Amino acid sequence: MRVFDTDNQADVDALLEKTPVPEVRPRPLKYRYASPGALEIGLEPVEAAPDVLIPQSEWRERLEEAWEMESLPIHHMYDTWRPKGTRYNQDGLGYCWTWSGTGCMMTTRALESKDTVLLAPVSMGYLVGWANRGNYLASFVNGAREDGICPVPEGETFNMLNRSSSYWSQYDDLRQQYQLAKTWDTNRSDMTRQCISILYYGRSLYIAYNWWGHALELVGIRYNGNTMEWLISNSHNEDDVIVLTGSRAIPDEAIAFVSTRLRGA
Repeated sequence: MRVFDTDNQADVDALLEKTPVPEVRPRPLKYRYASPGALEIGLEPVEAAPDVLIPQSEWRERLEEAWEMESLPIHHMYDTWRPKGTRYNQDGLGYCWTWSGTGCMMTTRALESKDTVLLAPVSMGYLVGWANRGNYLASFVNGAREDGICPVPEGETFNMLNRSSSYWSQYDDLRQQYQLAKTWDTNRSDMTRQCISILYYGRSLYIAYNWWGHALELVGIRYNGNTMEWLISNSHNEDDVIVLTGSRAIPDEAIAFVSTRLRGA
């Protein structure tokens, strides 16, 4: 695992080099935490499930327990759709927002003990008119809830880059079998506690960093001495998770994918 200290400018520059323009946009005001707009697209405040939240005095103990039990999202991911050594690569396409969101969907299906079905991140390109441009996390969440994500066609991989509208239209019925159901939204003012609590609960988080202009999947947190390490599934041609430390490792936005469904189920 490569470690990047976000308080070290050289490490920050190395991360920014692969994201020369922002690929994910800061959340629109209409979808702010616990707002009517956020609730309308299914972003339920995690504070509505208070039993999930862990007090700071228990963070280290609970995380150590989760690592020992191998119950964190990173373990679900490693055991199913993304074993160590698997390349995860958007290959220069500005679609981090769907590579990371689709990864969260597959990890969520894994923790639900559903069959391992590779989903195609690029199939969500309809949300930006198939153009090569960034998007909002909220846009992906709403699309995954309303329409679902296409499975990878036979003979292709989840890193495929085909952005043909006519190509994907033939799979509209299949995408409805892989829909996002329940999500928990987080509050920037209590971000670390909420992320730790959700990870302990076994769910990964769809995250964004405004300073990086990048979206990723948060699959674990651990302590290394007194340093908190954030383990992240990144789509910049990585064959394993990367590790962020430092003050800017805390996400600006994070949405937990709690469950998935078939249309109408």
